[in-house]
Amino acid sequence: MLSPALIAQLRQAVQPDPASQPLPAPQLRHPGTRSYSDIEFAAWEGYRPLLMDVHLPAAAGPAGLVVYVHGGGWMRGSRRRFPFAVSTFTEAGLALACIDYRLSAEAIFPAQLRDVYAALSWLAARGSELGLDTSSVLLWGESAGAHLAALAGLGARDAAGEPHAAATEPRPAVAGVVDWFGPADLPAMCDPADPHLREAQLIGGPIGERLAEARAASPVSHVGPDAPPFLIMHGTADSLVPLTQSQALAAALTRAGAEVELITVPGAEHGWLGMDDTAPLVASVRNFAEKRLGASRCRTADRAIEEQGK
Repeated sequence: MLSPALIAQLRQAVQPDPASQPLPAPQLRHPGTRSYSDIEFAAWEGYRPLLMDVHLPAAAGPAGLVVYVHGGGWMRGSRRRFPFAVSTFTEAGLALACIDYRLSAEAIFPAQLRDVYAALSWLAARGSELGLDTSSVLLWGESAGAHLAALAGLGARDAAGEPHAAATEPRPAVAGVVDWFGPADLPAMCDPADPHLREAQLIGGPIGERLAEARAASPVSHVGPDAPPFLIMHGTADSLVPLTQSQALAAALTRAGAEVELITVPGAEHGWLGMDDTAPLVASVRNFAEKRLGASRCRTADRAIEEQGK
């Protein structure tokens, strides 16, 4: 019979702690950009390792960080969804970290949120080794990824009102959230009896049978006066996630006294289908990130000066 100590050693040998693994060598995939690919940031027992790619300006010096969460209905998608966006950020002196999360066929909510928190915790612990300024980050997601980014930015709690376990780990402050056409109020957008909907697959059953879980998985349920600034962008012709979802989130943030800007894109379908050029939309994200991360770094420096003066 194997001793518990030996079993623990065998598990560690099979599934090493991502926090202690060596970093991959940087690659020059884009002009003026250092890229670290396939960094393992979480290895929950029984699941595939979760990876992230980090793209930084080639120039030395801590770079402000944008964390991108991909879409795909929580069922599919890739952290490499927007390769053209990399140089948009690195040319502005910002870094972009693109992360995995478990899909709904692998695990139900809140596993996906736990994964986002785990990525943030890894960045807080080891980001400085890459040349990142992780005193604060900006979260950016599209569709399902926007839903997760919003939840993480709002510090979402579980159905009982308690913090999720992974949310108690040290992680960077959230300087802002960019929400591209994300679901915000699951009970308001779904057939409550249909078990086959993406949202039902996410929470493990029909919305009507798991209403507490659906509300806990809805960003509108977690809005409070301490919410970070939000930039919400949504197409007026979105037939997959109605514009009313973003309008509801913006209204909740406004009522709470949080800072929010809702930009509607005329005629755009879900995923910006029907648009010839999405570069201006990505540029809006970059501008928002520059403003928020710059302001956040100034606040951090001010606090340090105040502490020195005490």
